[in-house]
Amino acid sequence: HAGGPTSVAWGSVRLKQTKRASYKKPGNSSPCGVAMPNKAHIGVKALPAEYCEAGRVIAKQRKFIAKNLNVTRKRHFKYYPGVNVRVLKNTSLLAGVSGRIKMTHDVKRDVMIMNVLAEPREELLRDELWRYRTEHIASVEENKLLCHLRCKALHVFGKESGWINPPKGIKPMRVRISKGHDKWNNPQVQDPLEIEPYSYPMPRGVLARHLRKVRRRQAGVPDSENDPDFHSTDPNFHLFKGQSAQR
Repeated sequence: HAGGPTSVAWGSVRLKQTKRASYKKPGNSSPCGVAMPNKAHIGVKALPAEYCEAGRVIAKQRKFIAKNLNVTRKRHFKYYPGVNVRVLKNTSLLAGVSGRIKMTHDVKRDVMIMNVLAEPREELLRDELWRYRTEHIASVEENKLLCHLRCKALHVFGKESGWINPPKGIKPMRVRISKGHDKWNNPQVQDPLEIEPYSYPMPRGVLARHLRKVRRRQAGVPDSENDPDFHSTDPNFHLFKGQSAQR
C-alpha cells in the first residue's frame, strides 16, 4: 500500500536479506556460462585395452610443460609415441590405426610409450587383457617386437577362430555426430553383473517353490519332472561368466 501509517510501520521492520547472485560474476555474463572455458583438458584420453578409431587423440599434451612439485594428475611429463601413433604440433598423440591401446615403459629413458595394436573391433574378453598390460622395454626395436607379439593376429588375414562378436551393420558417422547412438563406439555398454546365487531374499512363494524343488532333487526326482520352468539362478550364466561386454 502506498502511504498510510501501516506502510510506515511495515517499512520500519528490517527483514533478513540473503545474497542470491554470484560473488564474482561480471555484469555482462550469462547465468549459464561455462565455469572454466579456457581450461586445458590435457592427459591420457584412451586407457590401455580401450578401443580407439584411427584419428582419435589418445593423449593431449602441452608443447611446454612445467615440472611442478607434488602434482597428482601426472601432467608434468610427456607420453612418447610408439607403434601406430602419430604426433601433432602441440606434441599430442594421435592414433594412426584403429585398435587397442598398449602402453610400455622404457627403462633406459624412463618414459611411458603409447602404442596402438591394430585389430578390428570385437568383444574384449577377460582372458585377453594380458596383451594390453604395461610392460618394460629397453629400446625402440624391442617395443616394436613386443607390440608385434602382443597382437592377436594380422588383421589383414584375420584369426583362425574368427573375431568374437563384432558389431553388425554399416559403420556409422564420426563419433562427434553419432555420439550415444553408435554401436561401434558406445561407452555406455557395461559389463554383465555377476550376481550371487542367493544375494537377495526370496519372496515367500518363490522360496517355498525353491525348497520344494531342492527336496525333490534330493529325493531322486529327475530334472525333467522337477519343475523345469523354475530357476533360482540364471541358466545362461556360464555363457558370460568371466567375460566382459566391452567393445
